[in-house]
Amino acid sequence: MLLENFLDGITATLIVIFGIVFAIIVLYKAKKMEARLLFYGALMGLFASLLWLGPCLDFLLVIFFEQNLTPVQLYGILSYMWVAPATITGLYIGAQLMIPEKKKVVVIIYSILSIIFELFLFLDTDRAFDFQTSGGTIDSKFVYGHPTFILVAVFLLSVFILNGIGSLRKAIQATGVIRKKFYYMAATFFLFVIVGAFDALLSPGPLLAITRMGMIVCAFLLYSALKP
Repeated sequence: MLLENFLDGITATLIVIFGIVFAIIVLYKAKKMEARLLFYGALMGLFASLLWLGPCLDFLLVIFFEQNLTPVQLYGILSYMWVAPATITGLYIGAQLMIPEKKKVVVIIYSILSIIFELFLFLDTDRAFDFQTSGGTIDSKFVYGHPTFILVAVFLLSVFILNGIGSLRKAIQATGVIRKKFYYMAATFFLFVIVGAFDALLSPGPLLAITRMGMIVCAFLLYSALKP
């Protein structure tokens, strides 16, 4: 296995394991503290970490059984089936904090778009991704112009504007502890969008591995922002 493919697999595995463990701990704390937004934040973090489930499972199969995930379409499906719940929970948090009076409208709109995304993902997987198996593990890239690529771009842009810029605007207007929490929130979503965009564009290698570690930072920033 090439070094870049090993880095790709190990970072994906670390994100998935850390995301699951961190989400379980935070969900327990959120229920105990009756912190609703923290509960949804933990769910969002869980779904976001599972976006790397495809490369994680493929890496583990290669390491332990010397075979790739088959059929190759499972790589894309297992990774991106979590886009819908991650988007809905994330934008629910953004809407609740920024435009609470419009949160139902936001959730309905993005639920519809998420369903459309999932349909294209499951029914047109072959044309949605470009799969490659060089270096021992599978690598995939979105096919530019395909509806799945367009919708992911829309979701990331929405998170950047509603959650990121919205939180930054609230931070500037607030003072004290509230200001700090909104700064944490803004940093969380700006970093998440950067990691998501780079992960879709970069090939396996050290730069991609370093970028992915931003997901773990996101988890701690989001917890700091939402904890009571």
